[in-house]
Amino acid sequence: MSLVDLQLWIFKLFWLHPETQDLAIKGFIKQRKTDLFDEFEPDWYMEYCPWDTHYFQTDKCWSAFANKLKRKRNVTQKFMLYAECSEIKHYGILLKAIHDDYSQLTRVVLPGTKCLTTSNFRFLRLVEDLSMTPKEIIAYLAEHYDEQMSPPEAWRARQKALEQEFGTFYDSHNFAPRLLKDITCKTPWGFVDIKDAEVAGCSNFRVLHRIFWAFGQCVQAFNHCRPVLCIKGTPLCGKYQEVLLTAVALDANGYSIPVACAVVEGETKESWMWFLGNLEQAVRHPSDVCIIHDYKRELIDAIEDFLSSDQRQWQKVESRWCMEHLAKDFFAYFGDKNLVLMFKKLCQQRRLNKFVKIWKELDELTTKYTVEREGGTSGEMQQELVQHDEADLVAQSPCNRPDSVGSEEEGDHANENEGKVTKFSDWIRLKPMEKWSLVHDTKGARYGIMGADISNIYKNDPVLKGITCLPLSAIVEVTFLRLVEHFKNTSATANEAIGNPSMNFPERVH
Repeated sequence: MSLVDLQLWIFKLFWLHPETQDLAIKGFIKQRKTDLFDEFEPDWYMEYCPWDTHYFQTDKCWSAFANKLKRKRNVTQKFMLYAECSEIKHYGILLKAIHDDYSQLTRVVLPGTKCLTTSNFRFLRLVEDLSMTPKEIIAYLAEHYDEQMSPPEAWRARQKALEQEFGTFYDSHNFAPRLLKDITCKTPWGFVDIKDAEVAGCSNFRVLHRIFWAFGQCVQAFNHCRPVLCIKGTPLCGKYQEVLLTAVALDANGYSIPVACAVVEGETKESWMWFLGNLEQAVRHPSDVCIIHDYKRELIDAIEDFLSSDQRQWQKVESRWCMEHLAKDFFAYFGDKNLVLMFKKLCQQRRLNKFVKIWKELDELTTKYTVEREGGTSGEMQQELVQHDEADLVAQSPCNRPDSVGSEEEGDHANENEGKVTKFSDWIRLKPMEKWSLVHDTKGARYGIMGADISNIYKNDPVLKGITCLPLSAIVEVTFLRLVEHFKNTSATANEAIGNPSMNFPERVH
């Protein structure tokens, strides 16, 4: 039996419509190795064996687990299948399927969920502080309520608290489009685009596929910010494996404003193109717009197609790379944090002579690091390699190379590996300098924004902090309420600064 067959069997058992999209299937198993020399083994031996939890999200996980069980020899096993779904309404069907002596007052507690059946007031903190990790949840409940739980239990406690506060994840997907339409009808300049898709095998039934929204107050606020949009994507950690895309602007004081958001099926070229097309329709700015984005193949391809489109509504658009994300790629190759700090210093350098000096130091240090990493190179070979690098430094210096590599595709990792990378110049040679270097930034398109301010925006930003664990409608509701509070505070601060004759510039500039 495949995982699909198992799901269909559950549908038939509970008379469910295939529209049930949040069906989660778990397996609980406890096993004990049988002693061949012991003819009698009491049943209560198994009660002291711990339960192991397995999540069946793909058919491969299910089949691998089933085959593993079949191969067990001389092992006593106890297996429990658990299907979780918010749409199981036909509870009477379940009662008819069990024994007559079953008591409806009996509470069934699944393995690893005992703590979730206790009082609910202790879970309020899990909703108030959305940034709490499972380790922090465990520490909090142990300190205040003397409740011990495992990380999976902590995660289920968070999910239960969120569903009690905001409703189920399934209902949230149905309610979010109506909530957004109501908000945009009452606030001018708002924009919403909803794309649904038909479920395979279910005629005349459609489910939410993608949704894009831009709150009117954020669209208007962007007109008073620097014309730079930083676009980021992060996976949602709820029941649905989706991705949250965000376009963030920075005001004069460096506070972030989420201009637009979208929830899509994944970070693909097609989904990014759809997001950029909606972003262009929703957002207007009197100046030319610069887009700062991560160094990812799918995103780079989408940006290239977007910039070359004849149907583009923005007059002129520039694209730049996020320094923090490029630094992660640099660290993945060279693996030294001190070199990463030097690379960031190179990216943010404003003076060309210092830029060349840091470039030369990076070449020397990365060459030395590469030789030490490879190991078997002798001292004479290392000295010869360094002398060869110094001889080539003039030809490869950024002063003697073009600002962009027009003949190469930007971000092409495959082309980088055609030649052996022994130093920084080899690694960076296919990356156009105006994409990552501040001193080579054409016409100052990025306004000094390198991407460090939005690298951890989903963890530190007061508006977007912790929203990735919420149901979809709760993401909309929480961000909207936080934005209202954010604009109240910034408006009060701005009015106070306007009335102060000694404040001629914004606070950060002053």
